[in-house]
Amino acid sequence: MKSKKLPITLIFLLFCDFVGSRSLWAYQWPVEPRILSVFAQGGRGGFERGIHILASGSEVKPIEEGELVFSYLEGSTASIPYPLGSFLVLQHGSTLRSLYAHLDLGSSVLNQEKKIYPKGDVLGKSGLTGATSMGGVSLLVYDLEAKQFVNPFLLLPPVKDTSRPIIRDVRLEKKEKTVPLPTTEIVSRGMWEVTAEVFDLSGAVPTFWPMGVYKVSLYLNGQERFMVTMDTLKEQEGVTRVYPSSGLSYDQLYFKDGFRMKLGTVNLNPGVVNLEIAARDFVGNEKNQLYRFRVE
Repeated sequence: MKSKKLPITLIFLLFCDFVGSRSLWAYQWPVEPRILSVFAQGGRGGFERGIHILASGSEVKPIEEGELVFSYLEGSTASIPYPLGSFLVLQHGSTLRSLYAHLDLGSSVLNQEKKIYPKGDVLGKSGLTGATSMGGVSLLVYDLEAKQFVNPFLLLPPVKDTSRPIIRDVRLEKKEKTVPLPTTEIVSRGMWEVTAEVFDLSGAVPTFWPMGVYKVSLYLNGQERFMVTMDTLKEQEGVTRVYPSSGLSYDQLYFKDGFRMKLGTVNLNPGVVNLEIAARDFVGNEKNQLYRFRVE
């Protein structure tokens, strides 16, 4: 039987776990981590392939020493502007690349003065180039070997955050019938789809600003019936899917608004049923919501 290669990101994490925490955080945040959007969240008709960090005019540094392999200056060509605005790409080793978007590029990048950028160098400043209404920088990480986008939170130091995810507006749905949970209603037996709003709140702004979560699980009477973890995004046959879970597409996981999630289908048998939803954010804060109702 032919062996398969492990993705470089998995090898990296296993190595870091072996040698200790000193190596685990070899990567650094490009700016102060005031997070506005997270990896694989919904809301704009497709998965977010990276994270967006709120930062107005802040110096942007590499997450790790890397070689400049591409840069683009907004307005430098007559083509349609990129949503990413002015951006650049660094390569780290042979397989990992990082992309920094919405920048005011530094002179060394614009003048192509150097190829290698150590961690202390400045790539530019966070700006308003491209499709963004709030000053900041978008960070994307790509694994060339596995041909997939990688959740930057897997590589970067933890962010200080104590707020737990929010689970609300949970529903059982089938055909034209909807049962909001919790309920005192007796629910009919059979197959039901479970949906819910599941999100985290950004601490970067004082207003209500929902973001995605890292992991969501659904349990029926203590048995796991659904689980999705936002580790990587990979395109297969023209469809982007989230892994290492069951490879769900955007439409299989989210409704159009991006924060109502489809948590799978459960077969409800007569008796008292315990239905539990568990959510974890990218820092590790968890929220569990348990619903008990009768089925006949």
